[in-house]
Amino acid sequence: MSRPLLVSDLDGTLLRPDGTLSPRTIEVVNRYLAGGGLFTYATARSFTTARHVTAPLSLTLPVITYAGAVTVDPRTGEALPAQLLGPSVVREVLRRTRGSGEVEPIFFVMHEGRDRVCWRDGRRTQGIESFLAARPDDPRLMPVPDWSVLDERAVFSVALIAPPAALSPLAEPGIFDCHVVYSQDIYAEHLWWLELTSREGTKAAALTRLKAEVAAGELVCFGDGPNDLTMFAMADVSLAVGNAVPEVLAAATEVIGANTEDGVAEWIAALARRGGLAGFGS
Repeated sequence: MSRPLLVSDLDGTLLRPDGTLSPRTIEVVNRYLAGGGLFTYATARSFTTARHVTAPLSLTLPVITYAGAVTVDPRTGEALPAQLLGPSVVREVLRRTRGSGEVEPIFFVMHEGRDRVCWRDGRRTQGIESFLAARPDDPRLMPVPDWSVLDERAVFSVALIAPPAALSPLAEPGIFDCHVVYSQDIYAEHLWWLELTSREGTKAAALTRLKAEVAAGELVCFGDGPNDLTMFAMADVSLAVGNAVPEVLAAATEVIGANTEDGVAEWIAALARRGGLAGFGS
């Protein structure tokens, strides 16, 4: 019998509210992996920030980062080619945010073979300040003097971070010709994120490729936020942690324990006791 592929979001799902893995989660996931289980994560984080919190896990399968735009081998840090966003979307972002005092774009680009983060040096909106404060020694940081030096062809993701009053008009459907996720920052609740990737740069698109690569029989996904909805839509079993937002709770096959209760780990532990997914969700 082919094995199920288990895929978890990180922030708000596998991680505790302080952004760390609990000892229980580390124990259960590593035991599951040691027994031959298939497990990986799909996150909006970069591999740079994700690997610090996931270092205790014995991961071997490719991990999905930047909400699906970049897939990485966790053992070597080598990334597959990024799913690029397209210059027309980049230009539309610049046009829509030009002159704004509250919404300043952050562009994620491939530069000299690695992912970098670009923003206009000196432009310190609330969103930029919050982003940088959480990443003080991030090697990806590459401020630019102005947008004329930005390579529009190398952008694979965009983040707009601001209070909802300033950001919500840009979240209206159809403004940007790409995949769009609008969600509240779970660590700075006064700020919201508008994240843009290509339609091939989603968690679902990346998981479609990974599921075929590992020949998994079933796909089981854990999540809490709007960017998990694409993978929930394709999953055989979709599991929302108890702290998930309402639209994720509504889309789930089942609601499990919250991230404060090690909900993902406890479900995996129960799976191991059952000996697999035979008949589950059928």
